[in-house]
Amino acid sequence: MKNKGMLILAALFALSLVGISMFGGAVTYVFFWTVLLIPVISYLYILCVIISLKIYQKTEGRDMVCKAPSDFYITLQNEGWFSFSSLRIIFYSSFSGISDIDDGAVYELPPHSSIQKKTKLLCRYRGEYYVGIKKIVVGDFFGIFSFTYTIKEPLSVIVVPAMVHLSELKGSELLSDSDRDNYQRKTEPDIPVREYADGDDLRFVNWKASAISQKLMVRERRGEEKSGIAIVMDPGRYQKRMEEYLPPENKVIEWVLALSFYYMENNIPTEIIYKAGEVQKLHVRDAGDFDTLYSEMSRFSFREDNDMDKLLEELYIDGGLAGYRMIIFVAQSWTHEEIEGADRINADLSPIRVYLAQDESLGDVADTVSGRFDIVRIGVDTPAEAKA
Repeated sequence: MKNKGMLILAALFALSLVGISMFGGAVTYVFFWTVLLIPVISYLYILCVIISLKIYQKTEGRDMVCKAPSDFYITLQNEGWFSFSSLRIIFYSSFSGISDIDDGAVYELPPHSSIQKKTKLLCRYRGEYYVGIKKIVVGDFFGIFSFTYTIKEPLSVIVVPAMVHLSELKGSELLSDSDRDNYQRKTEPDIPVREYADGDDLRFVNWKASAISQKLMVRERRGEEKSGIAIVMDPGRYQKRMEEYLPPENKVIEWVLALSFYYMENNIPTEIIYKAGEVQKLHVRDAGDFDTLYSEMSRFSFREDNDMDKLLEELYIDGGLAGYRMIIFVAQSWTHEEIEGADRINADLSPIRVYLAQDESLGDVADTVSGRFDIVRIGVDTPAEAKA
C-alpha cells in the first residue's frame, strides 16, 4: 500500500513538472506546490499523532510464572483534536506471546477517544525481560508515509520458573523400587583421613585436611552407607545475546526443579550444588526444603564468571563429592574438560547421569571411555519452537 502510494505521488510530481515545463500558468504551479507539500503535511501529521498518542499497558503483577497465561491490559488513547487514521502495534515476541490481538491489525482513533483491550500474556522463559508493546507504526491519512517508533517506557516483568511435574524422566530408569526404601533414611558417612601412600587414588585427596596438616591426606573408605543424590547445576552463561542464552538457562532451571521434586516425592534426599559467588549446597528432603530451592532458583543469575569448569575445580579442591548413590549433572555443554572435572570430583566412583540442555542437531556429545556416564539430551526450546 505504501509503495503504491509513493508511486502515485512520484507520478503526480512528474506530471506537475511536465505541466510547468510545457504549459506554465497559475493552475500548474498550484498543482506543483500541492504535490510538493504532501510529504511535509504527512510528516507533520505523524508528528502530531506521536505527541497526542498515549499508551498504557499493565499485567496483574510484575512477577509472572513461566508458561502460565496472565491477564494483560492495553489502552491506546488519543488526546489530540484530530483523528488517528492508521496505528499498528508491534509486540515483543521473542520470549512472550499475546493472544487475541493481531500484530498486523490497523486501528483508527477519533479525537479524545481510546481503545481498551484485555487479553492474555504468556511468558515462555524464566528471567527478566520486556513484554507487551515494543513499537508503534503511525501512518498518514493519505496512506503514503509511515513512521515506526519504539516506545520509551517498555513493560518489564520478572518471570519465575515453571513447575514441571515428571512422573517419568527422559532417559534410562532412575531408581528401582527396592532402592527407594534405602534412601528414606540418610546416614552421615564416617570418613576418616590418613596420610597419602603410593598407589592411592588422587581423587580421594581431602584438600582441606591436607592444608591443615601440611601433608597430603586421603579419605579412608570404611564401607559407609551411601545416601541421597547430588544434583550439580551448571551456573554459567556462555552466550552474549538474550535470544541465545535464555533458552538453555531456562531448561537447566526447569530440570533441576523437576528432578528435585521427583526425588522428594519418592522420599529420596537430594543435594543441589551450584555456584553463586561461592559454592552453594541446598538439601531437599521435604516440601519446605523444596520451597527454599524454588525461591533460590527463581532469583538465581547465571554469570559468565560462574562456569561449570570453575565449579568443578572448587569442588575438587574441597575434596570432591562423596557419600552419594548417584551424581547428576544438569549442564549446557559436556566437553572433555567437563568429563575430566566430573571424574576428579567423583570420590566414590558413583554412577553419573548428565542431563544436557542441548539440541540433537549439535552432533555427538563427548563421553568417557569407561561408559559410566549416562547422557540424556533434554533439548532447548528456542524462541521459534516455544511459539509453536
